[in-house]
Amino acid sequence: MTWRKMTWRMTGFDGVPLTRGGWTFFIPGDEARFSEPVRESLIDSALAAIDGTMATRIRRSRHAETWFEHFDSREAPGAYFKVLDPIRGLNRIRWIFKRTRAAHVASISEHLRADGVGVPEILLLGVERRGGREIIVTARVNGSNFARHLKRAKLTSRRVVLRALGAEVARLHRAGYIHGDLTPYNIYVTGLEPPQFVFIDHERTRRTILSRFERPRMRNLVQLGQLELAGVTNTDRMRVWCGYAAAFSARRRRAERRRVAAMLAARMAMERKAAAVATRASASVAPHREASGS
Repeated sequence: MTWRKMTWRMTGFDGVPLTRGGWTFFIPGDEARFSEPVRESLIDSALAAIDGTMATRIRRSRHAETWFEHFDSREAPGAYFKVLDPIRGLNRIRWIFKRTRAAHVASISEHLRADGVGVPEILLLGVERRGGREIIVTARVNGSNFARHLKRAKLTSRRVVLRALGAEVARLHRAGYIHGDLTPYNIYVTGLEPPQFVFIDHERTRRTILSRFERPRMRNLVQLGQLELAGVTNTDRMRVWCGYAAAFSARRRRAERRRVAAMLAARMAMERKAAAVATRASASVAPHREASGS
């Protein structure tokens, strides 16, 4: 195998490319970043995730499937492999003149890191040459996602972390970013004294002038607060809001608080209604299947 340096399409980053099995893979950074065995192991594991044969499957979302692999190496002790489905329908038109999603994640992650925002280290990127799928491989984050942390945290620590998260989201917005899917599962708590966070899943994260406006910022807060996690109260949501609001003008705080509360209530009501419809649908299907079986 011959390794050489090249620029990944439309990213502006130098790195190591490799073509295999109908895919073009790219290891960002210097060629000597990983040893040859580790590079080979990353590629082999990526192909296993792509084929759906990796041992540990984390989850299946609407547009992607995520896997995890542990490596016996200091260079890459563990990694998440996220295989993105091909872009479908009219959305394909939007992406004709844009970078690939993997390239966007690499770029936005570099900007976020430069602005002091915690993001996972990218180990490998890949694009299927004909099928349209992509893969993003990131290093395992040391810590636990925000939802899991809240279940385990003591009361005092919980209050501190909730306020600190609000302040960190405010810092994200003030730096010009809107996260594409700001749920408790896409935020990792990596330190407690002081609280530190890592944001993951940046396919739709943008650095945009819209971060100056109220509604896009409030939508991020609604994403964060809409999930009805066990033990999370409205008081907890208010602690996040207080940490967030402290970074902005006091003149608009009350109006913004009312607005985000109304948006959150509407979103949660919609989620409950959708869940109730799904429950009724599944309940009506079960008797029909039993009758058919008899």
